[in-house]
Amino acid sequence: MGKVKKSKLEEDEEDTQCGLGPFRGKWLQGFATKKSYLLTYSFLGLFQAMFFSYSIATLTTLEKQFKLKSQTTGILLSGNEVSQILLSLVMTYFGGHGHRPRLAAFGVIFSGVASLLVVVPHFVYGQFAAVTNGSIRMKDISLDILRTSVKVFFDLKLLIMTRSLDVCSTSPDSVMPTINPEDSCDDTAPIGPMIYIFMSQFVSGIGTTLFSILGITYLDDNVKRKQTPMFIGLMSSLRLIGPVFGYGLAAICMRMYVNLSETTTLKPRDPSWIGAWWLGFMIIGIIQISTAWLLACFPRRLPKKPSTAEGFSTIAAQKSVQRNKPEERTFKQFPAALRRLLTNKILILNNCAGVFFVFALSGYITFLPKYMETQFQQSSSMSGLVNGLTGIMFMCTGLLLAGYLISRFKFPAWKLQVWDVIIGIIWVTILVVFAFLGCNSKPIHGLENAENGNNAMLGIPTTSCNEDCNCQANRFAPACSEDGQVNFFSGCHAGCTMMNSTGEQTIFSDCSCIKEWKNTTQFSNSTTDYGSWYNGRAIGGYCPSNCFQMFLIYISVMGIIKFLSSMGRVSNILITFRCVPHEDKSFAIGLGYLLTSLFAFIPAPIVYGAVIGVVLIAVVFDFFTCFAVRDLDLYAEDPVEAEDNGTVASANNKELQPMLSSRPTPPTNNINEEGFIRTLEP
Repeated sequence: MGKVKKSKLEEDEEDTQCGLGPFRGKWLQGFATKKSYLLTYSFLGLFQAMFFSYSIATLTTLEKQFKLKSQTTGILLSGNEVSQILLSLVMTYFGGHGHRPRLAAFGVIFSGVASLLVVVPHFVYGQFAAVTNGSIRMKDISLDILRTSVKVFFDLKLLIMTRSLDVCSTSPDSVMPTINPEDSCDDTAPIGPMIYIFMSQFVSGIGTTLFSILGITYLDDNVKRKQTPMFIGLMSSLRLIGPVFGYGLAAICMRMYVNLSETTTLKPRDPSWIGAWWLGFMIIGIIQISTAWLLACFPRRLPKKPSTAEGFSTIAAQKSVQRNKPEERTFKQFPAALRRLLTNKILILNNCAGVFFVFALSGYITFLPKYMETQFQQSSSMSGLVNGLTGIMFMCTGLLLAGYLISRFKFPAWKLQVWDVIIGIIWVTILVVFAFLGCNSKPIHGLENAENGNNAMLGIPTTSCNEDCNCQANRFAPACSEDGQVNFFSGCHAGCTMMNSTGEQTIFSDCSCIKEWKNTTQFSNSTTDYGSWYNGRAIGGYCPSNCFQMFLIYISVMGIIKFLSSMGRVSNILITFRCVPHEDKSFAIGLGYLLTSLFAFIPAPIVYGAVIGVVLIAVVFDFFTCFAVRDLDLYAEDPVEAEDNGTVASANNKELQPMLSSRPTPPTNNINEEGFIRTLEP
């Protein structure tokens, strides 16, 4: 006996029920609401954001354990962009017409698998790289080989410390020996960890694309258009909390030793310390895989409020089935759909502006820690903590406020684009102004009058007091005279022949350049007791300077910029949703992901020096978009979508029922055919 074919209304009812397979109890149906979806989606998105921030926080530890170079890790981390470039169009082209909550749930699972993939090298290769109690941990080797290895290790460690601290020595061989420590041991990184790390990022890119694009378009299709900005703002702000938890988890895990079952005398501040970086990845991955089903339980579309008019509800339900059961897409239709997007003037202009802004922002974020460390002389931990917390706070506020204001006042598209232009101009102005601001830091000896000094063109602070020290000009390790008045390029450039490192502080002594500086005309007539400074002592690091006030000003101004720019994020997403046919919505965002990955995230760190010009180009594209969107209505309900909501007409509008029953379903690819529905909006 053949299987009974379901009616359209039965299919429609099944498509609006929560659950998986036969598990569709009545108690589950109460969760089939837009608020439940928003909370679930934001909760899972939080862990995706945690993965990326945790990866950044533990990157140097991975480099240390697996002997990876920074250039290598940069290539490995690009796997995320590679997968988005190769697969984002295909995934969103087909995924936009599938069961989006379940596909987004698969995206969460992919992200969880990506987290676990990073952990594999630790258990497969980590045992050969971990350092325990100052010795190299190896298995199945004889005691004699172990003793030899320990001796070589300490010899090389002493040699490397001598070189890195740049102590002055008139004997070139004592500081720059002929033996190269990099040649004395095999520092070649195993290929296995690199493959796993790249695959992790590649799989993560797939998961992010499925989750982010299909998840947000599903929400837009199931709320009123005038409510979409508010929901986008809420969703984006909730997901921004993820990086905070990611960095917090990294701080906890990095204080645990990499091998949890072993005890060690090493401390976290020891250069040989390797934290339990793998633990956080495992926690994130397990949580993602075990909670993905929460998103998969949501129906193909959320149920709408039933109309009080039975006849109208029946018509709406029948058309709803037609609306939400689109024809299956094939590769044959792919070129035509892509051509529709590439010839969409509004979409292309909006994407170009977004690409250039992301280009500038990603490059800015890449070099921001180093900029703060050098320009305002703050530690990387302090600058990261303050900038991260203030940035998230300002951006969350901007997203929430933008969502509320756009939903409340329904600003036309051209006004929202004008706002983006204004933000771009303010951003360029701030960048130009801050290029000339900084701290009045103490001079670096040998570079105060660089235009008249030796090797001025090369920037090498060589003077008579250190010219015989064989200092390395390409190693910047600042040292400060003990009285805090003069910076030196390094302890070697200060002419120091001795050093003592206490772990917390490095003290140089017998520094000839400090003695010479004391005897200059500038201080020869001074009555100040310089004490140990005259004896030639220096302390590793910059001389203290009053930069904190300027640092706070910088953080405050950049926080305001992040607040203003985050307000433009909601409008950009909204314009992308409304400028394309309904069936191309997910596909359009996939195209944006491809363009951003290809032309922003990958090249940004390489050519970031042209940031001001890049922002200006983005402003120009935003300016042209202002004219392109002048006739675009962001808030008028889609005709068939309005019927699905069951709120465009009531039982009292009986004269509308014949019109609805006889009127053919409007074409979804005509965004201007809205006049009838506009008259019915309350």
